[in-house]
Amino acid sequence: MSLSRRAFVRTLGIGGASAFSTAWVIGHGREALAWGPDPVEEMLQASDDTVIIRLSGNENARGPGKAALDALNGRADFKVGRYQRDISREDLPAAIAKRLGHGAQAENILVSTGSSHILEAGVRAYVSVGRPLVTGTPSYGNPARTTRAMGAEVREVPVDSNLRLDLDGMADAAQGAGLVFLCNPNNPTSASHSAETVSAFIEHVVSSSPDTGILVDEAYIDYATDPSVASAIAESLTYPGVFLARTFSKAYGMAGLRLGYAAGQTETLDKLSRAWGLGEVSLLTASAAIASLNDPDHMEWEREENRKVREFTINELGQMGFESAESQTNFLFVDIGRSAAEFREACLALGVLVGRDFPPMEKTHARISLGTMEEMQRALEVFRQVLTN
Repeated sequence: MSLSRRAFVRTLGIGGASAFSTAWVIGHGREALAWGPDPVEEMLQASDDTVIIRLSGNENARGPGKAALDALNGRADFKVGRYQRDISREDLPAAIAKRLGHGAQAENILVSTGSSHILEAGVRAYVSVGRPLVTGTPSYGNPARTTRAMGAEVREVPVDSNLRLDLDGMADAAQGAGLVFLCNPNNPTSASHSAETVSAFIEHVVSSSPDTGILVDEAYIDYATDPSVASAIAESLTYPGVFLARTFSKAYGMAGLRLGYAAGQTETLDKLSRAWGLGEVSLLTASAAIASLNDPDHMEWEREENRKVREFTINELGQMGFESAESQTNFLFVDIGRSAAEFREACLALGVLVGRDFPPMEKTHARISLGTMEEMQRALEVFRQVLTN
């Protein structure tokens, strides 16, 4: 039985929305919830999408394409009771490499049950006491959390005035560092750098601090519609210690199936696999992923649908007087002129769930994930009520 919106908010409690201000949720975020208990998630599962509009986890509201769903259905029969050939070790890396191009081979791909394992492996492989992590702020927090848990230093470089990662500042901070974490497009600010700019940055760090690893997180790059924003796959195949982290949780719509991967030179990938457990990708997940990779038309459709929703939402917020950062992603980072916590609590009371705090910009900005066009039309009415009253 699903919860009504009123019952959901009542169950969550008066500080309901402030559950998202607790240390755990601020520190970990909804993207990490697949690996731990979450009381809010339990209540969300008891509701449905007609009650609570979920614009908090940067998920794909449209889900996977028909080819992926057909592949899942085709594998979900009596044969799963038998041991199967492990397509995640051969067929899946080969399919990923083919899609990436630039001469990538199956040996240049390392799959995992979600890209979070790749990020953690990267930190544990390259960072140590005396060999710090360099990251932007705000940026995706997994590498910094892992580094601090190891007792190592985190060098944080604030984003620039356009909310892009300050690559010059990060290059300076990279001297003597163990690892540079570059999230492009950046989460949560949504801004991105061109492939040319990223390539120049990588070349500079490789030449000036050759023992420093570079991890490029491309979780959202499949949503980029600006042709200048493209993957750093060529650089990951060229330079030792440079590697990509990518995921099927976003544009491919497979967050619940848990699949990510690293791309890089084989020696680099070996170092990652020795540093941290990456999990075992299931037959069903691998089958759906291969089908998705072989369905480029659906990815083009998904990218275009997201672009239309993104432009519509940016325009509507702009007409209300609220500016969004440049976005090549499936979320927006919006200057709402008030605290994210205040905005989040007011929206939740009206049935819309938006993103958590992102220090040091939590007093002025909020991250809003993009849903379907219908969801955003409904959510914008809530935003208008909350932000203009």
